[in-house]
Amino acid sequence: MSEILQKIQDQKIIPLFYNESFEVSKKIVKALYEAGIRVIEYTNRGHQALENFTKLKEISRTEFPELLLGIGTVKNIQEMADYAHAKADFIITPVISEELVKSTLEKNIFLIPGCFTPSDINIAYQNGLTLVKIFPADALGKKYIKSVQPVFPGMNFMPTGGIHAEFEDIIEWLNGGAVAAGLGSSLIGKEFKEEELIQKTKNLLQQLNHN
Repeated sequence: MSEILQKIQDQKIIPLFYNESFEVSKKIVKALYEAGIRVIEYTNRGHQALENFTKLKEISRTEFPELLLGIGTVKNIQEMADYAHAKADFIITPVISEELVKSTLEKNIFLIPGCFTPSDINIAYQNGLTLVKIFPADALGKKYIKSVQPVFPGMNFMPTGGIHAEFEDIIEWLNGGAVAAGLGSSLIGKEFKEEELIQKTKNLLQQLNHN
C-alpha cells in the first residue's frame, strides 16, 4: 500500500480548498497543519492556482515538512503535466479517462480519479489504481459505496462533494464503506478564521480517532 493511501486512511478526512490569494492559502495550510492535518488537496479552480500551488510546495519543505500536498480539479493532460512539474504529491480529478490514467502512470504520480458510475470505477480498477473519489457524493448517497464495493475487491473509496464537516455525517460515510471523506467549504468557509479552523479541525480529528 502506498504511503499516500495509508496517510489518507489514517487521517480519514481530506481538506480541500482554493484561494486566489497566496497569503490566505498559506494561512489556511498553516492552520490545518497546526491542527494535525498531513494531507491536503489544493484545488485548481482559479487563475492563481498553479502559481500558488508551486509556492506552497516550495515553502512546505521547510515550514510543513510532513505535509503531502496534492492538487485537485485537474481535467486534462496539460494541467496534469503542469502540476507534475510543480511536484504535486498526488493528483485528484473530477472525471476519469484512460488518457488521464495512463499519463499519471507514466509519470509515476498517485492519481485519485473522480468516479460516478461503476463504469468509471472499472477504468480505475482495470488500470490498477487503488483509490477513487466518488463525486459528487451527495448526489449518490451514503448507500452507494457499499453497493458497488463487492464488484471491485481491494478498491478504496473517498466520497467528496456535499459532505458536512461534522463527526456524525463523516462517520456515516465511513461506516458506509468509505476510507476517508473530502471536505471543502463545510470545513474551510469563505469567512476564514484561523483559530476557528484549527479548533474545528482538531476536534474533528480527535472524534474520528477515538471512534
